[in-house]
Amino acid sequence: MSQSFLRALLGAVLGASLCALQPSAMAAGSGAPGLAADLQMAADSAAYRRAADAFIARAMAGDLPASGALLSRALVERSGEGAVRRVLETQILPFFAQARETGRSVTVTRTTDAAGQQGFAFYMWLQPVDGTPARPFSIYTVQEQGRIVVANIVPDRLVEGRHR
Repeated sequence: MSQSFLRALLGAVLGASLCALQPSAMAAGSGAPGLAADLQMAADSAAYRRAADAFIARAMAGDLPASGALLSRALVERSGEGAVRRVLETQILPFFAQARETGRSVTVTRTTDAAGQQGFAFYMWLQPVDGTPARPFSIYTVQEQGRIVVANIVPDRLVEGRHR
């Protein structure tokens, strides 16, 4: 699993990892949380999921400015507007442009970025328009200065135990 937005997406462009993200949920096989824990996770992550869905919708529509506006400002400032724009244009928007919809299966974990900002990671599937098999992606969201933002997007990377 990629450890950062930049390693996963800007790594090819910049060759650097600038924003580490660590999932903090229980790993598969380490014990299943109970129903109460699942319900609490769903409640706690709801606003973060809305932010993830907003980004996905804008990316599927090919809306570069709106997609970029939903990204972590700290990430954009650290890596540069131009680099982020190139990654969105060449990797992220083309990935989502092929989507008919997202799949139903979603795994949610807690995450914390390198700056200590907490949030949730969503391990999801993209259903392509052309009927080809579903493709995995992950989207990480954190709260940054009171605003929920996208801190990482990892297209086409299957994470065993998370993508189900």
